[in-house]
Amino acid sequence: MYHVARNSLVRVTGRPASELDGYFQELAPLQAELLESAGGLPTAGALIQAPLLYVLARALRPKRLVETGISSGYSARLLLEALERNGEGHLTSIGIDMFGATRRPGEAPTPLDRLHVGWLVPNRLKDRWTLLLGRSEEQLPPLVPGGRRDIDLFLHDSLHQYATMRWEYATAFPALAPGGLLCSHDIHANRAWPEFLQERSLTGDEELDHDLGVVRMRTEPHP
Repeated sequence: MYHVARNSLVRVTGRPASELDGYFQELAPLQAELLESAGGLPTAGALIQAPLLYVLARALRPKRLVETGISSGYSARLLLEALERNGEGHLTSIGIDMFGATRRPGEAPTPLDRLHVGWLVPNRLKDRWTLLLGRSEEQLPPLVPGGRRDIDLFLHDSLHQYATMRWEYATAFPALAPGGLLCSHDIHANRAWPEFLQERSLTGDEELDHDLGVVRMRTEPHP
């Protein structure tokens, strides 16, 4: 998928293709380790899209990142690996622990019982990571107090319904730094993504794969 998204990544980041190729090549050992740890648990979307997020983070060196929607933490892991290689940056992930109540009282343990939200993130990366359990409606507003435009990358990957997507975009948008990225999974699930871009006069958006959209903020502060 990287080779399909390569030109879009060049346009979004403004970095030469040769530089992005180098970041992509770093992924081979990381992907091998993750696949061995995760087995068949990551979704096909995570396998395809998380490497693209890694390249974005390596190229643009974001310092403050926020994502909504996390399960095993495949995308979070690769974003954190990028921050670690950059030597700077912090990721805040918001999600609901979907693993915690998989077994009823009296039922025999299953392999899933060892899992918890974000379980693919190793201890060595947790200094760069904050995990907030709960719905984005509860956890996101305190992260975006008025007047602070310091989020360099915001990623929607929670409930892919129109109201939730529009609310998350609108809530995060005022806090996006000049040159920051607004990213969203499932941009074809409904009209939330194109409508929001049009209403905010956001141009230059790219579709990195079949449903991962990204648009970069103007370098001057947005109104």
